[in-house]
Amino acid sequence: MEKETVIQKISKLLKLQYGAEKIGNSGEAFQAAKMVRKLLLEYNLSMSDIHAADQQEQSRIVESDPLSYADQYGVTWKQNLLMIICRYNLCSVIVCPRTKQMNIVGLDANVIIVKEFYEYLLQVFRRLSMERLNEAQNEYLGTGRFMTEPKKKDFLRSYLEGVSRGLQENYESQQPTSQETGLMVCHKELIKDYLASKSIGKARRSSATKVRPDGFNAGFDDGRNVNLSKQLNTSGRAAGQLK
Repeated sequence: MEKETVIQKISKLLKLQYGAEKIGNSGEAFQAAKMVRKLLLEYNLSMSDIHAADQQEQSRIVESDPLSYADQYGVTWKQNLLMIICRYNLCSVIVCPRTKQMNIVGLDANVIIVKEFYEYLLQVFRRLSMERLNEAQNEYLGTGRFMTEPKKKDFLRSYLEGVSRGLQENYESQQPTSQETGLMVCHKELIKDYLASKSIGKARRSSATKVRPDGFNAGFDDGRNVNLSKQLNTSGRAAGQLK
């Protein structure tokens, strides 16, 4: 095994150990620490070698190009959608209210995945919002009522508010392994250090405004049913169809 590969393995084990300690999994933390000691001795390495590799990894934290969150249906739904995707894909979000723009922060490969999945879901939920609106209009007509233009806009805004709530429950229903949880903790620390070095605060999720229950529930259901296991297809493009 090449030295670089061993260092990467030790670094990953240290992240697993740290993450396991953070979530109180002492058994896994002990096993990870035991493997670290074994590899250090076997390959005559020191922790300074590992720290140098970690510093290099930390320097790979990047920001995406700005993404606009300005929208005719309110400024919260795009922010919340991106924050949910980032939270479960080892990234974070910087929001700039003055310019109505936001940036994804994380390791380069993770930022690419998050950006592509986010942009794909924007298209998916825009399309589905119109389909759900047509369904709601047909229900109205079936009872002899008519949906006015303001009511249509309220429905669509409510639908888009519901999407991120459903998506969050979707992610939460996929129980992560302890190793995945450990990596999430460590990436969070890397990003926290990066933001601190630039004196940038982490974005907070925006509170939902008053919504129509029918529109919100339709959005929630579609967010809840997006297939998260197929975020990237074989061509490397993001994919997120309904289950």
